[in-house]
Amino acid sequence: MEIKWLNPDASFEKLILVGDIGGTNTNLGIVGYKNEKYTIILETVWSSSSLSGLAEPLAETLKLAKEHSPYLQPTQCCISAAGPVSNNRCVMTNLKWSIDGNDLSTTIGIPVLVINDFVAISYGILTLDTEDPSQIYKLPHLDGSTPNPAPATKAVIGPGTGMGVSFLAFDGKEHIPASSEGGHIAFAPFDEDSISFWNYLREKSGGSPVVEHFVSGIGIINLYEWWKHTKGIPNNAAFEKIEATPEHDRPKYISRASDTDPVAAEMMRLFVKMLARFASDVSTLLLPFGGLYLAGGTVQKDLRWLERDSLFMKYFEKNNNPNIPPLLQKTPVYIIKDYSISLYGAANAGFHLFK
Repeated sequence: MEIKWLNPDASFEKLILVGDIGGTNTNLGIVGYKNEKYTIILETVWSSSSLSGLAEPLAETLKLAKEHSPYLQPTQCCISAAGPVSNNRCVMTNLKWSIDGNDLSTTIGIPVLVINDFVAISYGILTLDTEDPSQIYKLPHLDGSTPNPAPATKAVIGPGTGMGVSFLAFDGKEHIPASSEGGHIAFAPFDEDSISFWNYLREKSGGSPVVEHFVSGIGIINLYEWWKHTKGIPNNAAFEKIEATPEHDRPKYISRASDTDPVAAEMMRLFVKMLARFASDVSTLLLPFGGLYLAGGTVQKDLRWLERDSLFMKYFEKNNNPNIPPLLQKTPVYIIKDYSISLYGAANAGFHLFK
């Protein structure tokens, strides 16, 4: 466990215990609310694979807060979890354990609400300022423009360990977050490499591969294996390091190697092309003139590859129907830079959704 006291002396009107449970990390926090702003007071970070549930981490986080101050006692909890949620329970997509909010309520003694992780990010988006460069990076279109958001649908895609997708419908007055399992729709290959990659995964899995198998941390792991089996990898120090690294850590080392190794660079270029094509498909479906938001650590860490040679936009703006590119060019594309978006979102959702 890593303990981060971020704003231990912050004042607040309300407190909530929050969690962001992903395939790699479990982040828990105590968040204060005052004057329509959220402040993370305490954050604890755990390795998700080392846990078998949330009861002990939540209890430990509450204990740490109480030891610091008797006033740091949240009266409710909202957990953001990577997977479909039903009846306040989430079966995790990329973990072997699940989260039952009702059971946790009994265990820790305060009401617990479980929501999908990308619903939380959607609620978090409502707390962001698109003009604040510490929170948002505006990705320029091919003509150099960064369109202003319209009062319309917003969409979110996030390649992290897996691929998350959500959207915020606009009813004329406010945005209403909604969940989806869009990361598990069929992937559409578009060139020789993506077709070869698709065929490799189809033969390996015996079924039709989905977007998450291509565009996520899992996707980079799969891309590396496909490349090794179809093209071969260099015999050099960078790839010796990658080969010796456990699978779940390989995306990080491939990204690092891509700045100096041409093969690793081509791997990252293919990844960005696939991400852009999926982002384009989502945008064509939802027409998110309120903004397409790219979330997740993978996008933030590899922003240079999205920008270089305008690679992302070259593939995002493509469509065989001549009426579609102008619509895509009107879509603001934002990179979420604030790593705490899910915790802010869980807090915002908790305060809005608790009855």
